[in-house]
Amino acid sequence: MPRPTLAQKRDFVAKAFCPRALVLSTPAIADACAVNNCSTFADLLAPFGQDVSTQSAPYFLDKLNIKFTTDFKIEKRSTHSRTEIDDLVHTSVLDSDQTNVPFLTEHGVDPSALSSDTSVWAPWYTLFRQQWMTTMQPSEHESFMHPVACVLVASGSEDDPVGALRILQAHAAVNRVQTQGFSGANVLFYYVLVHDGRDPGVLQTIDHTFDQVRRAFGQNSSLLKINSNTDLIDADTSEQSKISSIWANTLSTTQPLDPHPDSVFGSMLNMRDVTALRDTVKQMMVRGIVPHMQYMIRVLSDQTANQRRGITGRLFSAGRRYFGTAAKASNTLTGVDGDTYFRYDSAEAQMRKLADYSFMLKDFRFAQSVYQVARRDFQSEKAWKCYAGAQEMVGVCKLMLEVHATRAEFDSNFEDAVTMYLHKTHAPCQHLAIRCIIIYYELLKHHKLYSFAPTTLLRVPNSSGALRAMACEQAAYAFLKFPNRPELRKFSFYAMLAAQEYQRAGIASLAHRCLRMVRLSLGATLATDESESSEKPVNDKSLDGSGTSRALASSNWSSIDSYINHELGTQCMAAQDYDHALQYFMALMGSDQIPPKLQSKYLQELLQLYLESSDKLDLESEKELAAGLDGAQNKRVELSVPTIDARMTRVIMSPDLEGEDGVLEWRNGGPAPSALVNGSADHRCSVGESVAVLLVVKNPLTIGITLNGFTLDCHFDAALDAKATNGDESESPAFAITTVDTVVLEGGQTSMVTVTITTHCAGRLTIRGATYLLCDILPTYKTLKMPGKRLNDTMEQRVTPTYSADTQLGFQVDASFPRLEAVLEDFPDTLMSGSMQRALIRLTNRTQQSCQSIMLWLSHPSFFDVASPQLVDTDEASAELAESQSMYVYSDNVEATSEVLTANVLRDCSMFVLAGPAIASDGSAAGTECGVKSHALIPVETLGPGESLLVPVWIRGDRVGAHTLSMAIGASTTQSTRALTTGCKMRTRKFEIDLVVTPSLRVNAFVRPSVQNPHERILGIEIENVQSGLDIQLVQSTFTSGHYELLPLRTGTTPRVVQIGSKQTVNLMYKARPRARDVQAQPEQFTISALQQYIFAKDKPTAVPAPIRLVHSNAVLGHQGIDSTHSSLQAYIARSQAHRRRTMLRNAYPLIPEKFHSALFPLYETFGIDFVLFWSETGGKGRTGHHSITGIDLGVPHDYINEALTPPASGAARMWLKDTEHDRQELIQSIANRSAASAHRTERTLDVALRLTGVRRVSEADALCVADIEVSVYNHSWQHAYNATLRLISPSESDQASETKPESSGPQAAWTWCGVTTHTLSVDPLGSVCVQAQVACSALGIIDVGMWELSATAVNATAATSPYAKSLECKLHPLHPSFINVTI
Repeated sequence: MPRPTLAQKRDFVAKAFCPRALVLSTPAIADACAVNNCSTFADLLAPFGQDVSTQSAPYFLDKLNIKFTTDFKIEKRSTHSRTEIDDLVHTSVLDSDQTNVPFLTEHGVDPSALSSDTSVWAPWYTLFRQQWMTTMQPSEHESFMHPVACVLVASGSEDDPVGALRILQAHAAVNRVQTQGFSGANVLFYYVLVHDGRDPGVLQTIDHTFDQVRRAFGQNSSLLKINSNTDLIDADTSEQSKISSIWANTLSTTQPLDPHPDSVFGSMLNMRDVTALRDTVKQMMVRGIVPHMQYMIRVLSDQTANQRRGITGRLFSAGRRYFGTAAKASNTLTGVDGDTYFRYDSAEAQMRKLADYSFMLKDFRFAQSVYQVARRDFQSEKAWKCYAGAQEMVGVCKLMLEVHATRAEFDSNFEDAVTMYLHKTHAPCQHLAIRCIIIYYELLKHHKLYSFAPTTLLRVPNSSGALRAMACEQAAYAFLKFPNRPELRKFSFYAMLAAQEYQRAGIASLAHRCLRMVRLSLGATLATDESESSEKPVNDKSLDGSGTSRALASSNWSSIDSYINHELGTQCMAAQDYDHALQYFMALMGSDQIPPKLQSKYLQELLQLYLESSDKLDLESEKELAAGLDGAQNKRVELSVPTIDARMTRVIMSPDLEGEDGVLEWRNGGPAPSALVNGSADHRCSVGESVAVLLVVKNPLTIGITLNGFTLDCHFDAALDAKATNGDESESPAFAITTVDTVVLEGGQTSMVTVTITTHCAGRLTIRGATYLLCDILPTYKTLKMPGKRLNDTMEQRVTPTYSADTQLGFQVDASFPRLEAVLEDFPDTLMSGSMQRALIRLTNRTQQSCQSIMLWLSHPSFFDVASPQLVDTDEASAELAESQSMYVYSDNVEATSEVLTANVLRDCSMFVLAGPAIASDGSAAGTECGVKSHALIPVETLGPGESLLVPVWIRGDRVGAHTLSMAIGASTTQSTRALTTGCKMRTRKFEIDLVVTPSLRVNAFVRPSVQNPHERILGIEIENVQSGLDIQLVQSTFTSGHYELLPLRTGTTPRVVQIGSKQTVNLMYKARPRARDVQAQPEQFTISALQQYIFAKDKPTAVPAPIRLVHSNAVLGHQGIDSTHSSLQAYIARSQAHRRRTMLRNAYPLIPEKFHSALFPLYETFGIDFVLFWSETGGKGRTGHHSITGIDLGVPHDYINEALTPPASGAARMWLKDTEHDRQELIQSIANRSAASAHRTERTLDVALRLTGVRRVSEADALCVADIEVSVYNHSWQHAYNATLRLISPSESDQASETKPESSGPQAAWTWCGVTTHTLSVDPLGSVCVQAQVACSALGIIDVGMWELSATAVNATAATSPYAKSLECKLHPLHPSFINVTI
């Protein structure tokens, strides 16, 4: 049956206070109504009394309502007991949906649902409201329930219809209306003559009969023809259904709680009869009732005019009352309920009647003024029931007007009315107080003044039971309708009060619903408060599909949450809903803020509930749980105790092995193996490998719990090839999982639980969750999913937190996946700086397939030297191999000087190939170039199943301090070393080695010019032993250079064996002399050409430098020397040199990508000097080692980088790859700034040396002597030849002597240059020119002849046009004295 829908709350109030008419009919009319399934004629007219159009009436009304009643009595109404109200609410709830909560979802409040009326949320309130207003009875203090008219109905088939109507005028009900009703003798009589269509014989005389009725009773009479459907149209037709629905809808509104079976109404009526009934009611209203009420309003207005004049009339009445001689009869009476009311003919009652009639005719403003006057009279006479009624109607009139009044203007009226009804009357008028609250609430909803509604609804008496619960529920809904934003916390509070009241009233279904609403609303509140969190919470679904329990458990609402869950669980137990009861009791375990005693109680109740309800559960589910079958997780319940953070879960392959395992991407060029580009963890293992799953389990409670039989629920999808190999009928399991018998967690304790999985075939294993028995009783399941990452790709995702989908843990089992066992042996944790110690890396292949590629990466290449690996079968062979290899090869015959053609490519020195084809840093195959000394280690081809590979490693303390050295070993069953340029995936095991390096020797180098030979330099090495109580013996010094050879400067006191005591210092002096050969400077030329191509050409350089011929200068300082060109030693020194040079280039040229370094710069430069000092410990542990200094600068001008900044003759390319011209200029400027930083050094491209070759006298008699001087001009540049002019300056040339002569000391003699003093020279690159000069001296002795001036210009100076090139013109003067001893 359809529910009533009231679009406007004002209509509800207007219908509640509409006029009423008493309907009396003859027995013949009752029979005519019965055939239409209507018990009385009032029921037949009832549907047409709503919204009657009164536009033709002489008044301003559009529509008016009227109610028809069959009797009128004023009886004492007993106070509603709590049981009666509870029964009425129970009846309202029976036919309603008690589970739907449309305005709350798992995501919070639904804005679209909030726009609907609250009656949709709680339809039982609408039914109760209609039923309560329908059962209201007439009262002496108001005229609303009193009939304003008596409708007398007779049938035209009667013998004397006029007489029948006169009999009805004397009816007892009419007498009660005239004597007890407000209308009194002024009640209106309206007469209706009905023609029954079933009696066709009366049709000819009905008009004559109606004329008789009209002549007898006047114009207030009507003729009605009904029951025209004499042929009984089929009830299934649309017309008959439409007619029947008219009465059905009306009865559902007027009698919402009375049972109405699917009866057919109006079966004898057709649409003409329905129209006649509607017209009759309209005629009754327009011609009779409305004019009558208007007439009574005019009469009553005149009669009560004095009362309504205000204080003048009151003073007159008071004077007559207190000073009159005769006592006036009292106007007050005592009603049936003991309250005082006024006689209906008194002025006070007439004013109340005037106000009520005005209200019923919707003149609310005039009615309000009359109510206010009457209210004062009622108060002065202490007629509290009448006063309460007047106050109620004053407030109703204010809200019926479309004026948004303030709360103080109307709330006080309703508050006084309810207070008077309940506390001031003789007997509490509970029914009137509740009516007042309902009307006030409906009007507040009409004006959308929901902020006033909770206070109004809470005025319902506490003793009203279920009605109090309904009021609290409606008050909660009002908080959701607040204009700005829903008040969810207050909504939750009042919903909880409603749940408690419903529980006391025995309406468990609504109590359950209210508690569910509290769970949803509080969860939405906490989600709103925590919406700015950047971390996605772990999924923990509650019974309502949201994370409510988890959110509440972590907030200050944990006590409310525990109360709600406990009540819901108790209610579900009472309803024998053990599944939900179990889940609600489990939700009690989610908070650590509950006192320990309550936690212990809840836990015991939970376990006891499971034990009591276990016989109700599906036994097959328990069998599936025990067997670990698929879908078993759906049979278990998820409990929030303990918590397992999936983000902290770790999957470790081969946990018994050392190092950190993973699949990483290897690239050539030195970078460390990195995670995959997509960022996803590629967990893979080989068949038969053990995998450890580490779970962080935390007990959030403050009491201890135990987890028994802790294991994992996994699902395995076998690979297709594995299925074909094993067959579908294979009974062997695909994997095995260990079980942890008992996990004991104290209150708040966090523990690590390790479960091991061993796979037996290839496929995909997914970890879906963890299973265990809580306290060895309750089977529990915990879902394990990795929460999705925060998405920040779009603006919407950045504004609104959005996360990717959750993923499940798992790993791939691959038969071709390598499993390499790596063991580090004899790795030290402490070393002296420079000392070297041997260690071993033992690699064993534990899979059934060969490893085709094995790579080694080192984070600190200068700390390690890796020798060629060897396959070994036994431990004895391993020991022999380890002992047979040594870093230093001692020899008694060490050449002082040797030349070695060495590869000069700046390769990556951090990555080594241990198995597979050897590669270079650029991805090409490594090998031995023709005639070039190669230092690459030789890898093995493959590592077969079960084979072991021994890799000798030497560890050197390269730098003082504490270091963490990283090492990665990658393996693959395919030859992936060729793909290192673009990147390849390899299973990698990473190690970290902590090493502390203590100081041993402090070595410094210094350079001095040679006075005798300007092209030579004196190189000094200062060595300090910083060790305490430890003597160190120097073994050998080795210098490596492409241009110089180093010769030791020994004296007679220099010992053959050099030993440095504790805290002592020793200086070693060497002479750096250029080799006597044509120097091409190929590394420098290569760099200039490559940089020009890199900067100005479109195509980047790809060529590598040519090999360089290095000069090894050895000086043995001990009993035996060391072969510095030995393969292993030289390979380590070359890799150390490469590591340092790459680091220097990375810092010097940050704008050049590191991948181009090998194509731009060589490993060795022609004019650089590298120094290595070998030493050994005297006594003690016999440790050996070496210190090195690379790139010693002798102070000669070899800054050639600026030459590359000049564009080639063909010009610069327009585009430089994808870079702009601005980027090119920025790179050029950075290189030029790097060269300018070294301009402060004193560098001379040309230099002059003077040497005395002979002395002779001019004559024996004369003391004048002539000295022959050889003047040598040296060119230090390897790039340019110079044309120079040498001018020799005598002391007599005083104008220039001060500029050209340096400071000197010692005896001086008079002298002058003689002969040719100006010489024109041409000097080749790295060449020298000698000229002869003469000095005339007046006396023998030591003289300083260092006075000259050299002006030079490069032969080919085209490069000088570049703004970044240095000037190729120079003018030089002596920097130091040049003494000669003139003797004969």
